Amino acid sequence: MLIGNYLKKGVNLIQNSSVQVKASMAFMAVNFMQKGISFLTAPIFTRLLTTSEYGVITIYSSWLDVIGIFAMFGLYNNVYCRGILEFKNDQKKFTFSLLSLSNIITLITFAVVWIINKYIFTFLNVPDTLIFFMFFSFLLEPAFEFWKTDQRFAYKYKLLCVFMLLVMIFSPILSVAGIFLFPSYKVEARIIGAQLVTLLISLGCYFYEVKAAHGLPKISYWKYALAYNIPLLPYFLSTYVLSSSDRLMIGYFWGEDKAGIYGIAYTMSAVANIVWTSINATLVPTIYKRCDEGRRGSLSKLVIPIIAGYGAVCILIMLLSPEIIWFLAPSSYGEGMYIIPVIVGGVFYMSIFSIFSNIIYYEKKPKYVMGAGVAAAIVNIILNYIFIPLCGYFAAGYTTLVAYLLQVVWSYIAVRKVTGESVYDMKKLGIIGLIVLVMSIFSQFLYPYTWIRWGLLIVIGLVIWKNRKILLEGIFGAKS
Repeated sequence: MLIGNYLKKGVNLIQNSSVQVKASMAFMAVNFMQKGISFLTAPIFTRLLTTSEYGVITIYSSWLDVIGIFAMFGLYNNVYCRGILEFKNDQKKFTFSLLSLSNIITLITFAVVWIINKYIFTFLNVPDTLIFFMFFSFLLEPAFEFWKTDQRFAYKYKLLCVFMLLVMIFSPILSVAGIFLFPSYKVEARIIGAQLVTLLISLGCYFYEVKAAHGLPKISYWKYALAYNIPLLPYFLSTYVLSSSDRLMIGYFWGEDKAGIYGIAYTMSAVANIVWTSINATLVPTIYKRCDEGRRGSLSKLVIPIIAGYGAVCILIMLLSPEIIWFLAPSSYGEGMYIIPVIVGGVFYMSIFSIFSNIIYYEKKPKYVMGAGVAAAIVNIILNYIFIPLCGYFAAGYTTLVAYLLQVVWSYIAVRKVTGESVYDMKKLGIIGLIVLVMSIFSQFLYPYTWIRWGLLIVIGLVIWKNRKILLEGIFGAKS
């Protein structure tokens, strides 16, 4: 009865909410579903694939990330969010212009990669089938990303929810079916099966955007997007370095099996990133609109409680690492639990970086974001090169945490320079960051003491529950 009452209250709350609140809740849910597929299906695939096969997929995903930076040029990210506010009266033409530009860049990138990999030296070590599939995805997926952003800014959410439910249900089904149907091509089946539904939806969005544009793309919008994003190319690359290069270097120094173990630990950290990506997707339109209306001073009261709640979620994940690894994978992956806390700590600091970078992006000063990313990436590569072969593959998590900390400090200085103020309450933000940092380093020492861990989990859970209204109002109830 008690659970039924809570469900009834929850349903009534949603039904009586404004369209903005309903849309924000839906966007967070679908983002979580979209990004959460890899985590939810990890226990299945870690049992269907060997650590080496899982390592190959991890390394392939890393190449996918870095080539995607060039092939899609990040045109569906911040430049698009800024542009649809600036060109709101010509949004469809702006969208089609960026989509066509993205396709041209994709085809050029494909030609370069194919020639180098086929005729100069092989660096991908990927079958031709997957190379073609990769670039086919790069052609279509931006259309879906543009459409999703349009839906967020217009507070339309029903159709998006339907699409993401289809992705959530059928992607793992097709991947598993492919592995059983093509046992000699498990890696290919896993990769292609996971993307088929997304590509079908992307194809529909592609035709929709072309039809809605009514004509040719505008060269002026190409120039706008290139001028905005070219300075960000080093940052996009640095993001790849921070998120993927450690796995490539582990594979090089310690082998594919260690890359697979690190990859499954990174999958868990991806859950923390999923939570923040989902939250940030609801925050970006509000932050941009408040900045556009000259209400930047109200952002701290909105954002700080959300960061605190997110930090608490990250600590929960750190404390639950032994149980999470047990759930995700067989015993051969067990040592990965000791690296989860520090990776999750790094992901938390990415959230602080993003609340600063959102302000910088709005002010159209992307070079400052680029500086932060490049500096962090260089430090990460140097530290990885020194400490991975010297101290083992666990060192990659700590070096990445150091790089994220540097990125946060740099972006804070950039916000001060761009706006002349801190924007957020730095005392509160610093305390939250310090608590998460301490837990990311020392929580692993609590793993043998289950009763202590679970006691802390209960306390943190109660604190989150007690402050749930503040958190929910901050994420979903903020007035634009």
